[in-house]
Amino acid sequence: MRIIVSAIDKGGDHELSHDLNFQQERYEAEHKITFKNPKPNLLEKLKESGPVGAGGEENGVKPKRGDESAKKRKRSEKGVDMEKLAESLQRLGEEDLLQVVEMVHNNKTADTYTKNDVEQGEFHVDLYTLPDSLVRMLWDYCVEKLGT
Repeated sequence: MRIIVSAIDKGGDHELSHDLNFQQERYEAEHKITFKNPKPNLLEKLKESGPVGAGGEENGVKPKRGDESAKKRKRSEKGVDMEKLAESLQRLGEEDLLQVVEMVHNNKTADTYTKNDVEQGEFHVDLYTLPDSLVRMLWDYCVEKLGT
């Protein structure tokens, strides 16, 4: 039997294969479903039914264990100084920043954290969640525009 589970808040459809068993009066079969980037409302509803995530993980985010410095080192070894990139992005003009926002939107992955606050006219992005190719693209763009 195929069962399709539809999650709230556009959480997507998930198909489960389930084998009916009439030999026992009662039986249980566990099925695990992974939601990519679940909305807070869905997480709250899931918490009502039991534990959410594995190993202290919630919403796919593992607790930090000092790996941030390793990430920073990894990126600087590839020739991109993340702090200089952040400073350069802040110095870009309005037209250039619109181009940066477009580049981020076009090249981001599921792991990329972005927040677009239209009311405040702000765009937030966590540079450490960007794919390496996009980091290099932003670095090259800043060098081209600012000569940094």
